[in-house]
Amino acid sequence: MKIVDLEQQLKIYFPAWDSLTAAAAASGCELYLVGGALRDLFREKKISDLDFVCPVADMAFWEETILGYVKGRFITMGSGAERHSTRRLVGPELTIDIAALNGPDLDCDLKRRDFTINAMAFALREQQFHDPHAGREALAAGQIISVASENMQDDPLRIVRAVRFMLEIEGALSPATQDEMRAAVSGLDGVARERFTVELNHIFASNKSGCGLRELAAVGALQKIFPPLAGLAGLEQNNFHHLDALQHTLAVIDSLDQLCQKNPLALPVPAAVDCILLKWTALFHDVGKALSKTEDPDTGTIHFFGHERFSVHLARETLSGFALGKDFLRRLERLIENHLRPLLLNLDSCKEKALRRLVFDLEDDLYLLLLHTFADLEATRGRDPQPRQQNLIRLSRRLKEIYELERETFIKPLISGKDLIALGLEPGPAIGTIIRMIHQKQLAGDIGSKEEALAVARELLLEN
Repeated sequence: MKIVDLEQQLKIYFPAWDSLTAAAAASGCELYLVGGALRDLFREKKISDLDFVCPVADMAFWEETILGYVKGRFITMGSGAERHSTRRLVGPELTIDIAALNGPDLDCDLKRRDFTINAMAFALREQQFHDPHAGREALAAGQIISVASENMQDDPLRIVRAVRFMLEIEGALSPATQDEMRAAVSGLDGVARERFTVELNHIFASNKSGCGLRELAAVGALQKIFPPLAGLAGLEQNNFHHLDALQHTLAVIDSLDQLCQKNPLALPVPAAVDCILLKWTALFHDVGKALSKTEDPDTGTIHFFGHERFSVHLARETLSGFALGKDFLRRLERLIENHLRPLLLNLDSCKEKALRRLVFDLEDDLYLLLLHTFADLEATRGRDPQPRQQNLIRLSRRLKEIYELERETFIKPLISGKDLIALGLEPGPAIGTIIRMIHQKQLAGDIGSKEEALAVARELLLEN
């Protein structure tokens, strides 16, 4: 893409682009477009944010100027010493960031960035493209290359970001970058856990997340971030497996990368957030094996009795600081705790009561459990894996039938009688009537949040 074409594309996302460049020329205040927008436009990908940098003294001017073209308000990102450095406006289709230059000039700012593909800039006043580290060339070659070796040490989170961008551009890590990642692994202990979550969620959103996790494991980062995984490396399993416990875990995620797009169980494609949940679950579903391994002294058979309970404990302990959210963790723990149950149910011999119990225990996460189980099977050798897979496919059909018949009995209403009383409704039979009416809309998929349910309740109250 030529630079002139780049500007034409920017006008599509930001119609006032010409006015912004005119303001730069008239004021003499320089403004630089940097980061992901340039990277994605050169790849002809849709953009959802614009990142600008400028001298800190000009930030107020550019904030006021942009507000002349875009409705909204800027909020401060960061805290403490960073409060002056980044301001963000979140619009309906575009997020705009204005940050202070990191250093006395643009060259210094770009030199301090993570990777060459992110170290490009377009100067609005000069109308000039800056690419001092050959980022566009690296982008075309599909290479993730560090701008400077010390930058990885300055912020070891860039180890994970390197893999994220590798997947994003469908490229590869340069050998030098891999060496820098290995050298910086020891610094990962000093990175706030919640910062990992953002980058890992990007990795889990990819359909090549298993490949990305292998890159992190190869440089020692995966085991450093999640210490229980270190106990799985080289851990021999029973004759249902042909891989050690860590490689099996990564193979499960490989399978989920595919199953989240299409599956043989005739289950709906999971929402993006549920695919991410599945992969977090897979990462921790067997971590308890290192603590539960036993070997029969007579036969040499390896067992992992109760490993799912150990896995839940380790997941809860390890992930407590990752800011994943209480509901997310509750679902993750439930999936881990129950991940063996579908494998223990044989449709030809199990009682209907056992099937119904599984449906009611898992509720809306039943389909996710079945997808995880199928991925788990695909990542094992087994004595004869095909019959087990066929049994799971048949089992899934029956569980799906039960789920669809019984779903409304375990989906809890979005609002309660207390909510209706707070809206001014007197206690009485009308409360139950309105809750049932709203519950039916919820089951039909017409509403999906408490706010929507309350809005319907207000309408019903006005009608009556």
